[in-house]
Formats: sequence, C-alpha cells, structure tokens
Amino acid sequence: MSQATTQDVKSKPRTQISASTIENILSFATGLGVFGLLAYGWLTRADPDINPESGVGYWLGILGGSMMLLLLVYPFRKRIKFLANIGSIGFWFRFHMLLGLLGPVAILYHSRYSWGALNSAVALGAMLIVAGSGLVGRFFYSRVHRGYSGRKLEVRALLSEMHEMTKELDGLGDEGARIKEELVLFEKRAVAAGAGFWTSARAVIALGFSTRVAQRHVRREIKALSAARMSLAGNRQLQRHLAAQTGDYFHAVRRAGEFAFYDRMLRLWHLLHLPLFFLLIATAILHIIAVHMY
Repeated sequence: MSQATTQDVKSKPRTQISASTIENILSFATGLGVFGLLAYGWLTRADPDINPESGVGYWLGILGGSMMLLLLVYPFRKRIKFLANIGSIGFWFRFHMLLGLLGPVAILYHSRYSWGALNSAVALGAMLIVAGSGLVGRFFYSRVHRGYSGRKLEVRALLSEMHEMTKELDGLGDEGARIKEELVLFEKRAVAAGAGFWTSARAVIALGFSTRVAQRHVRREIKALSAARMSLAGNRQLQRHLAAQTGDYFHAVRRAGEFAFYDRMLRLWHLLHLPLFFLLIATAILHIIAVHMY
C-alpha cells in the first residue's frame, strides 16, 4: 500500500456514536428486557414453586419492596449534603429508573399477577400507580432535559439557534427577506407559548401542525428562488443546505413551544409523585403487617 493510500485511510474520520444514542439504545434494551420478564412471569404465573408466602415467591416480594424503598435514595441524594459526594446525579437517576422498573416486576412475580386479599390488592394497586407515574415523569423529563445530564433545553438557547439559521437567507435579496419574515413569525409564536399553561398546551398541538405545513411551503419557495438565481449544480447544493436549515429551524420552534408546557407538567408531576410514593410505602407496610399477623 502506498504512502498516499495509507494517509487517506488514516485521514478518514471514524464514526462515533453519541452519548445520547448510546443512552437510547440502552433504554430500549432495558425496556425490551423488562417486557420479556413481564411476559415470562405472566406465562408462568401458575408455577407452584412461586408461593407468595414462602420460598422464592416470598423473597421476591422482599426484593421488590426493598427496590421500591431504595428509590428514595435519588431524591435524598439531591437534598441531603453528606450524600452529595456519593455518585453523580446522572448515575442515581439511571439507578432510580432501573429500580423503578425491576421492583414492580419482582412484586408482580411475588403476587403471581393476582390481586389477592384486600390489603394485597391495595398495595399492588398503589405500586402500579407509582410505577405508571414514574413512566409519565420519565416522558416529561425527556422533553425538558437533554438525555440524563440534567441540562435543561433553555428557550433562549433555542431562539439563538433560530437566529443563526435565518442569517442564511440574508444573501437572497427581497425574496429571502420575505421567507425570513415568515420564519420569524413562528419564532414569536414560540416565545408567546410560554405565557401561560393553556397557551403552552395549545402550542404543543398548534405549532406541531402549523410548522410542518409551513415547512413544506417554505421549501417550495426556496426551491423556486434558488432555481431562478443559481446554476444547476449550485441550485441543488443551495436547496439541500437551506432545506436542512429550515428543517432544523422548525424543529427548534416546536421544541421551544413545547418546552414551557412540558416544564410546567414536570413541576406538577413532582408535586404529585412524591405523595403517591409515600402512599405506596404506607400500603406496603400495612400489607406486611397483615401478612405476618394473620
């Protein structure tokens, strides 16, 4: 192999997988694994070896309950100073989510997917509600934060990205200025979406629909404008570039419009989730007392 060829091989950039992509893959794999465990537990729920009152079935209940109790480590980690040096927030968040999935699975195995007596039914119902609430909170969290790092998607940063994108149209004369004005209108709507809860809620649907319609319209305008101003080769290059830029712009508009709504929903969820969790602990304690006393 010649030196030039060797240099070409060395100069080729290696494909790198982003941290968010790795997290998405791991999240999908974890979800698939949990679904498989749930399916297997349902198919083998009549197995006589799993008895809620003794043996493996009993210890699965203890394990599941302990996992649910350990969920408190994550909120305590953020509020108690001496715990601040034990692991990162990102680690404890991932651990919190994993326990919130595996704990209910162990308890469902323990209960053999049946409600049982009244105290068992109440404890199981509370656990399912808290687990469902955790999944809803995870969805809101994903809409407000970048991955698990806790860096909020600030609206100001998104709007700054929009301004950079619209600068590409400044060199296209009056037609480009007209297209830019159309884009700026959506930026104003994204800012106005943060005025109140219902305004932000409507923006999630309205901006989602209107930006997609406008994106197709703007792309047609760019195609016609670039065809009139550029050579064939330059026309195609300009079209691809501006199409990608406008796509990024409208995506940023939607994220900015959604941010206010999901941020409010996440705060509201925090107010409701913790009381539900303490209700779960209370029902679990009553269940344990009832099982061992009667």
